[in-house]
Amino acid sequence: MSSVLGALGTPFQPLPRAGSATRLPFHIDLGPYRMSVEFREPQEMSDRRRRLACVNIEDQRIELRSDLSGLKLVEAFFYALIRLSHFSKGCQQGCVEEAYTHSFATGMVEFAQRNAKAWIWFNLRLNEHLPQDMQYDRYVCGVAPAPALPSSVDLDGRDVPVRILSRAQAGNALGWYDFDRREVQLYEGLNGANVPIVALHEITHALHHAHGLRQRDRERNFVRAQLKGWLAIMLRDPHTWRWLAWAMSFPHKASVV
Repeated sequence: MSSVLGALGTPFQPLPRAGSATRLPFHIDLGPYRMSVEFREPQEMSDRRRRLACVNIEDQRIELRSDLSGLKLVEAFFYALIRLSHFSKGCQQGCVEEAYTHSFATGMVEFAQRNAKAWIWFNLRLNEHLPQDMQYDRYVCGVAPAPALPSSVDLDGRDVPVRILSRAQAGNALGWYDFDRREVQLYEGLNGANVPIVALHEITHALHHAHGLRQRDRERNFVRAQLKGWLAIMLRDPHTWRWLAWAMSFPHKASVV
């Protein structure tokens, strides 16, 4: 097993242009790992291909190329977060689609719960790239009123409905993605952390479906679909992301009714 988890093809202060490593003002706790987040010169990246980001498990750090800024920096950080989420949950090449779906959903909620500074930074940077201020940072800090559950999710220009199920309709499940109807379905009695986890889980199924992934696909295809697909939701469907980000921040207040 490699100690460097692959590679991807604005912090609070200007990025350094020289020096070996400068840290962002936070670290990441996920699963059993506590990772520093550092800018590195291209020739100093642990991955020999010197791409934009990599997760160095052996040295416990996330490495971001020092010349990144704007949306490229957000994308590189999110890529590293997805890779670390899967690795920390034991999800790797050979796992089925359901495993990649759930490790993404639980990893994102854990990230939001355990890493307040990084979570606020991530949402601030996202908000900078919206055509209007959707106040992502205010929602994750709890200074804006609870947003409404979206009635649909925009996936590559297609509206995927979100339907609420009764107990009789849901059976023993907390949620479903109906592949035939292309519909996300959530049990009306969801509470606590189950609200954002199940919502993320079922929307990720929809995203995998939209990207044509198979039950047993390559890990890089799952990672690429989650990276591109969720970034598109964050930037093109801010009403959905605002609700999800708030629910991840305050699961004890969240509900689907």
